Amino acid sequence: MKKSFSAPYTFAGISAVLAIPVALILAQPLALSATELTGGIVNGKTDQGYPFASGGVGTEERELMRKEAPRYDLDLSFADQGGKYLSDVKVAITDEHGNRIVETTTAGPWFYITLPVGRYDVKASYDNRVKEIKNLEVSKDHSITRWLHWDTVNEKTSQG
Repeated sequence: MKKSFSAPYTFAGISAVLAIPVALILAQPLALSATELTGGIVNGKTDQGYPFASGGVGTEERELMRKEAPRYDLDLSFADQGGKYLSDVKVAITDEHGNRIVETTTAGPWFYITLPVGRYDVKASYDNRVKEIKNLEVSKDHSITRWLHWDTVNEKTSQG
């Protein structure tokens, strides 16, 4: 014997089933609410309101980021020992009191941030290997550039 359902019953049933997941999705903060994607470059602000940007995949992105670099105090760049740029680097910056300023994963090999005058600790992690810069001093009207390199070739060779 076939069972049949009227359209209102089916619609009501589906609506009730979908209402909970839709409500849960709408209740979540938007992942990109604090960031803006511009051609692969991610621009954002820390919880304290300090602007940052990451990207630099490809020639066009690097040119766009170079033009924006003077707006930032700190320029971090990530590469392997051979000079090959690295992306998806986890970056965490804390102030001299241990307060988190930013914790993010880069969208490319370059990460820029504007910070107030002070001392900071930077931790960058790639492939579960951490590089640290301790007591990095940011001063007024002086930009800082730091390169962080990982030995990815020897690591992969020794594991093989």
